Amino acid sequence: MKVKNVVKVMNFHALIRVDAAKRKAKRYQLMEREVMSMLDQIMNNRNLMLDKNILTPNPDKPTLTVYLGSDYGFCSNYNSLVNGEIDHNPGGDKILIGKKLRHNAQGVLLRMDQDEMESREREIEEILKTSILRRQHSAIDVVFVRYVNAAECVKDKHRIYPIEIPKDSAPEDYRDDFMIEGEIESLLMNLLATYLIYEIQIIRTSGYASENILRQNTTSESLKKIEEIEEEQRMEERREKRTKEFSKVIENYQKKAY
Repeated sequence: MKVKNVVKVMNFHALIRVDAAKRKAKRYQLMEREVMSMLDQIMNNRNLMLDKNILTPNPDKPTLTVYLGSDYGFCSNYNSLVNGEIDHNPGGDKILIGKKLRHNAQGVLLRMDQDEMESREREIEEILKTSILRRQHSAIDVVFVRYVNAAECVKDKHRIYPIEIPKDSAPEDYRDDFMIEGEIESLLMNLLATYLIYEIQIIRTSGYASENILRQNTTSESLKKIEEIEEEQRMEERREKRTKEFSKVIENYQKKAY
């Protein structure tokens, strides 16, 4: 069966990629917490806010959402989950990454395939910088399917800007004084833009792990179903063969009897 050969190839590629993707996602999850902690201390610093050195978003503006899908199929409901979020939130501006995402979505500022992301990263960065500098959006979110573990991948909507203060933090955690040389606005802008791009790359790694886990599970189940169908076909062929042989034996017996 041609379909079986295609599914086998997809399953093989998923098996090759899934272990490396899981290890990378776990490593990046640890890095993400460290980067978030560092940026939280800077961007939510009370002294910098009082001096109006931090650009705060305009709450009256629409949101900007980055949707991370995949370029290929056989990954269960990965793209359906992301597309469902697009349908659920038709307003606001969007960056769509992934060939399988909605082509009729409204408010799309940038669209690209997942394979193009590294070569076109500069385009995403420019949109993010303009958004922050001109206060064009009230928040920046990323929608993707987060890797939790080998048995669990869940849809997630993660806010990367503004950087939210953790619930267990205390006010005194944000009163440090920083010694700053040079133009602080430009420094903070570049720092924040770098963080946002880095955060999207971390999230992309988690989504890539989820994609390959779901593809491995889907293709493995598909191969089982195909093999079950093939076995049923073989059983049916054997039944037909036995029926023909039995009919032939009866026919020969009848001929001899007469």
